[in-house]
Amino acid sequence: MLARTVPFTDAPPGELEPLAASAQLRRYASGAQIFIEGERSPATWVVVSGRVRILTFLAASRTFQIEVFGPRQLFGVCCRIGGASDRYQCTAIAEGPTTAVRLPDAAFFSLFRRSADVARASCELCARRLRGMRRSVRDARLGVRPRLAKVLLGLRTTEGDEVRATRHALAAWVGAAPETVFRALADLRARGIVVTGRGTVRILDWRALAAESGGD
Repeated sequence: MLARTVPFTDAPPGELEPLAASAQLRRYASGAQIFIEGERSPATWVVVSGRVRILTFLAASRTFQIEVFGPRQLFGVCCRIGGASDRYQCTAIAEGPTTAVRLPDAAFFSLFRRSADVARASCELCARRLRGMRRSVRDARLGVRPRLAKVLLGLRTTEGDEVRATRHALAAWVGAAPETVFRALADLRARGIVVTGRGTVRILDWRALAAESGGD
């Protein structure tokens, strides 16, 4: 599994054995916290199955969902490469039953320092995610309905027309009050653009959804 996960896909033969030997498999129930913002960060993580939501706190009672990770995706490290912080800068929560591999930092950063290919792939991965977060900041200036449309279209690229997402998860991703997001979702449903089910949103007309997002 690690050999098929960026940034380890370019690791030299034999270099992954020490990392795999130190790995710990962890299972989480839906809604369980994997780590929380401000907590000391002794490990990097890879999703094995399920999904992990990455949240940041905006105020005492508000959170904003930055990213969602699925199988064979690395998380919990990009904000720490370079030694800028020894604490997690966000909160990771299991969305549905989730299994993840915990990679102790000592093993991960040892490989990072030994392998130029792994270091390069790690930096490229973090750069792509930074661009994605910058788009999220830009999109935060839009209204709720365009932001919701962008979120659904983004999920569609990995999941197809049947998107697995609760309405509360969508509200966290959009960064708005759940009631406001529910109204926007109801409007899309009334116009025949989406159909909602238990924990799912089925996209019926992605072109109309793209128009709602501003066509980006």
